[in-house]
Amino acid sequence: MLKKIIITALLLCNAITQTTSYWNWSRIDITTIHFPASFTWGTTIMAREVEGNPANDTFSTYAGHIKNNGQPLEITPVGKAADYCNKYKEDIDRMVQHGITALCRSLDWSKIEPTEGHFDEEVITRYADEFAYAYSRGIKTTVILKEYSDPQWFINRGGFEHKDNVTLFERYCLKIFNAFKGTVDAYITFWCPDSYAMLGYWNDSHPPFKHDMQAMAMVFKNVLRAHVHVYDAIKKADTTKKVKIGIVKHVHRLEPWYAWDNIACGMANQLTDEPFYAFFTTGILSVKKTIPGKFKVSVSYTNKKAPQSLDFIGINYHTHGFIRNFKRMEYDNPKEIATDIPGFTLYPEGLYQAIKEVSHRVAKQLNIPIIITQNCVATTNDALRTLHAQRHLYAVSQAIKHGYNVQGYYYFSLLDGHSWGGYDKKFGLFAVHRTTMERTLKPGAQYYLDVVKRFGNKI
Repeated sequence: MLKKIIITALLLCNAITQTTSYWNWSRIDITTIHFPASFTWGTTIMAREVEGNPANDTFSTYAGHIKNNGQPLEITPVGKAADYCNKYKEDIDRMVQHGITALCRSLDWSKIEPTEGHFDEEVITRYADEFAYAYSRGIKTTVILKEYSDPQWFINRGGFEHKDNVTLFERYCLKIFNAFKGTVDAYITFWCPDSYAMLGYWNDSHPPFKHDMQAMAMVFKNVLRAHVHVYDAIKKADTTKKVKIGIVKHVHRLEPWYAWDNIACGMANQLTDEPFYAFFTTGILSVKKTIPGKFKVSVSYTNKKAPQSLDFIGINYHTHGFIRNFKRMEYDNPKEIATDIPGFTLYPEGLYQAIKEVSHRVAKQLNIPIIITQNCVATTNDALRTLHAQRHLYAVSQAIKHGYNVQGYYYFSLLDGHSWGGYDKKFGLFAVHRTTMERTLKPGAQYYLDVVKRFGNKI
């Protein structure tokens, strides 16, 4: 009898298994792409990765912490990274030269507010000068207010585990908005709030390296709370009524390797994905899960302003992943092309699926556009970089063809920098010499730039 029950359960699991779908690329003409004239072509950079010289942020504090993969958070010291602070004019000029018309970049909150309540006006002025120069060159700037790193003082106060700290973040955001009036076109409040909460408070991958599911859910709740607060505050302060405000969703769909892994995939995807979509479409957040011996989490929050707090939504997409025998696979699927990061294989079909998912779950319901804010490949192989661009841009083109409201694509990154704990992961369109800081356009970047020139608006 028990044997029959087990067999029946496995058959039921197999019936609902989401098998990975692949396009037949040998029969696809990747040149048959089309983008509207209004489409935005941009590039994304992250402050810590290209500015360098961090001092008061959590990644510096925890630089020697050993992560769950056995590696320290920082394998190589950051140093001056790509020295972007001193070379931003040259880099912006390179963007203009190649037809790129938009820049999405994060700020280093820990440099702007190194201690609680003390704002470094010199740092703010330097950012303001950069954005003013970009504006003068016809570049539209989107500022990311909060990415993965935090000022250490903020975490010492409990960070987003405590809702009272939301007002500290709101104060910082308003300071930034008022400093950059007239030169910044859009703001992203949070760079992947689901990933920020999960990586720092459960997966032992990012500072503050906690392993507490309840804390993760509280952080997630208060980050979403902060988004709505900041959206309202900036909208009230924006006399022009032109500044757009959005948030970014990291889409990394987990798929079952075996039929019995489907349950684990479903639970993993429901911890942050489902609550995120529900919050922005209904104003209700609910995270309630229990796994005996593992964790128990129960968090709820209601804010009816949430569905009116997005002007656009960004998608960050790298690849997909698998759960095998109830554990996440940390190695490459042999059916897919490997990159320089284990497990981050090329799966461009997933970008199309991500667009479809975000459109159906949020964008279409709220009548807002989708922007691809980060899409990238870590490789030193120029042929692979070209292939990545060809197939992912084809996927975006197909999504637009099928009616999905995608209005922009930002290549990550403009420059090679300090990523994934060191300098060996190469994401940039331009290589950066570690000694001279000289920039060199990579042959593998040419395809993206050719597409930009083919479809982009001239400045």
